Amino acid sequence: MKKILIILAISFLIAIFMFIENQKKENLTFSFYHWENSFKEKEIKEKLYIKVLDIAYSTKLEIVKSDLQEKPKDFIPVVYITNETMQNVDFSLVSNAIIQGLKNYKFDELQIDCDWSGSTQSNYFKLLEDLKTKLNKNLSATIRLHQIKYYTKTGVPNVDYGVLMYYNMSNIADFNTKNSILDNDIAKKYHYNFDNYPLKLKLALPLYSQAIQFRENKALSIFEGVQKNDFDSNFIEISDNLYKVLNSTYFQGRYVYKDDVFRFEDTKEKELKIALNDFLKLSDNRFNEVIFYTLKYKNKFDLEKLIKGK
Repeated sequence: MKKILIILAISFLIAIFMFIENQKKENLTFSFYHWENSFKEKEIKEKLYIKVLDIAYSTKLEIVKSDLQEKPKDFIPVVYITNETMQNVDFSLVSNAIIQGLKNYKFDELQIDCDWSGSTQSNYFKLLEDLKTKLNKNLSATIRLHQIKYYTKTGVPNVDYGVLMYYNMSNIADFNTKNSILDNDIAKKYHYNFDNYPLKLKLALPLYSQAIQFRENKALSIFEGVQKNDFDSNFIEISDNLYKVLNSTYFQGRYVYKDDVFRFEDTKEKELKIALNDFLKLSDNRFNEVIFYTLKYKNKFDLEKLIKGK
């Protein structure tokens, strides 16, 4: 009798846990990033985060505006800033450039994407404070896994919420990297301090695929959107997802040389489910939206089924 009661108690606890997990998933919504330098889509129903500005620095501040030929009625503009910019340019100049670049947009929320470092933290956080004060809009910022694990060192930006970029988590230029897009084994090494992290989070997950070109084990170039069947008779598979060029040829419109090696990287539905479930456990009820990167791959999977677990 005692064993039966124990089994029933365990079964009851499992049922409660499953109910809670399912409720979390039922409350999730999903949206998309659009990261091209132009936007031509019409009659888009999905919620969108559209990159409208690229801000970089070489010898001076460089600003590239996206060409929005079509403007959805409701979208969240995103500004991408390189860490080098925050290393070399005072926050006030960057803030003024952003405000000037946004003057033709109507929006209630702005998102800033910058992988800040220890040396740029102060300047970048001042930028966010300045934007929030001057624009008086909701403000979000992208967050990387290492910025949560080491948040006492990296700091926490003073924004309304963060978006955890759950991809690009390993060294893309390392020949021995398995999949730089999404590697759940690598991600688990950063599953620390989520219970202490003070910022509400949304989750960004990848949908894309790519190939990295190597010559003598040195990374040369990235080919986005490559599919496995693109590696035709001009290639030979030398190991899992590694393809060697047999004869110099054109690939995706670019000339590649004999013996170049390509690492094919793809986003698998199974890995996305693992990432989503891991994050649900880590973040409790602190997020309710998954942002997929990017819109042009929206039909790759049944995303409603993926996030609801149906």
